[in-house]
Amino acid sequence: MMPRRRRTAGVTLLELLVSLAMMAALALILASSFGVIGRALARLDPAQTEMALLLDRATLRRWIEDMPLEAALQADGDSLTFQTLIDDGLFWPGVLATVTVAQDGDALVATAATPDVGEHPGHTQRITLSTNASDVDLGFLAPLDGGSADWVPDWAMGPVLPDLLRITYAIDGRMAPPLIVVPARTARYSVMSLSSRAPPG
Repeated sequence: MMPRRRRTAGVTLLELLVSLAMMAALALILASSFGVIGRALARLDPAQTEMALLLDRATLRRWIEDMPLEAALQADGDSLTFQTLIDDGLFWPGVLATVTVAQDGDALVATAATPDVGEHPGHTQRITLSTNASDVDLGFLAPLDGGSADWVPDWAMGPVLPDLLRITYAIDGRMAPPLIVVPARTARYSVMSLSSRAPPG
């Protein structure tokens, strides 16, 4: 007959070994899952950067498309300056914002700024199209009655906006898809038709 175990007795050696083996297995599973999570986060960081650049590119497109027809637009060399209305909750939509697109070191950036107007303080927002841009090139397609049927590199400030605006640049030595936008598209949307010009080439 086996002696009865006392209730105040501790754990047996077998119970201790089983619990240690279970804890070691759990630690191994946790360590491997942390490694997988770390590798996934390392892959996610460049993807988030690329997504942010795409969103900034879409923001610049919206700024150009929301220009009033009477807004000023000027480009010389590799920089572009235009006025637009920005209604995104940060800017006061009652005043035109001046947007400048130019290289800042290796980055291609667009900076929008509004002045202080009465009780509405000015605001500045900077977006990045590329952190390592080169070969920045601007092109403008004049209206049909402007005489030129090809892209021109400069645009003088005047009462007429170009039919199309093209921004091309290289990222890390590879050409990014060109950003081709209709300036003041929102304002002239009602008069666009199937006879509107397509870009050359």
